[in-house]
Amino acid sequence: MLNLYMMIAQALEPIEREKGRFEVKCLVARDPIEPLWDLVLAANWFEANHKVALDYLTDRIMPCLDYDAMIQFSGIVTYPAHSQNPLVQALSSIQANHRQGLYEYLRADHLVIIQTQLPQARLVIPFDDGGAAAVEQPKWPGRSSRELAHQTV
Repeated sequence: MLNLYMMIAQALEPIEREKGRFEVKCLVARDPIEPLWDLVLAANWFEANHKVALDYLTDRIMPCLDYDAMIQFSGIVTYPAHSQNPLVQALSSIQANHRQGLYEYLRADHLVIIQTQLPQARLVIPFDDGGAAAVEQPKWPGRSSRELAHQTV
């Protein structure tokens, strides 16, 4: 899983430098038992021509994945920025919470895997600026950060 995450993160960096920041940038899995991961992205530049954007992403991301990453990866799902789609809204909220440090890094590899009740995204891993070094642990009266990390969306 970490391998897939790292390879996609590295592939997305030059895309964002060239095209602009993604509003939503997450890996999601429908099945928490045997996850296959979809990359869900939302950006302003998807609005012009959906097929061209998807071809562009595929050409830049897929060659970066090795065999182990490919067998864990399902596909790329794109939405226009500020989409009212419930999945996009939920992922945007999860990313914002992650940036604020509301999820504790319980894994040694510093990935945050968030469980949700969304049927199309039972597991979510945000790609955003909420990296382990940049996030302070939350200070919530009466609630431990461990409780917050296991909270479902």
